[in-house]
Amino acid sequence: MSLSRPCTLLCGLWLVACAAPESAPTPETKAAPPAAPAPEVVPPTIAAVPETRPEPPPAAAPPVAVADGKTGVAACDAYAERYRACIADKVPSRDRDAHTRALEAQLATWLAAKADPRREPALDGECAAATEAARATTRVFGCVWRDGDAPEPEAPRPGKVQPGAVETSRARGIDMLGDM
Repeated sequence: MSLSRPCTLLCGLWLVACAAPESAPTPETKAAPPAAPAPEVVPPTIAAVPETRPEPPPAAAPPVAVADGKTGVAACDAYAERYRACIADKVPSRDRDAHTRALEAQLATWLAAKADPRREPALDGECAAATEAARATTRVFGCVWRDGDAPEPEAPRPGKVQPGAVETSRARGIDMLGDM
């Protein structure tokens, strides 16, 4: 008799024993004692306090865009000037509205920051970071953000692959046959 037969038998018995429903003890129901009457609750009397609303703090004047779109921060003004030139000269007409709205929102944010003395010192860094981000974003349009920038070469349009631009193993095989 092999050892696997008793193990199988024990496992089977164990499975049957675990699967058998457990007999639960029946709970005894005892009658609950009658509830005591609730004590009478008298609402507290509150003295009327005259309602006074605190005066709202004087609202800061919303940033008003200057007619020429200048913020007064050299880095921000240079950013706005170059971005406007990029939008007007290089950005395709279908994308101009989105870029113009982004520029206007950015300038409004910077004008609000300039009005806040706590945020004003950080404006130079913010404008420099925005310039680098816009430079990377608009490079595909050929925009120039710094002296010496070269516009990105035009990428081929989908389906218009330039000859010799894509090298495949098949093309190499044909070249090898031509050398024979």
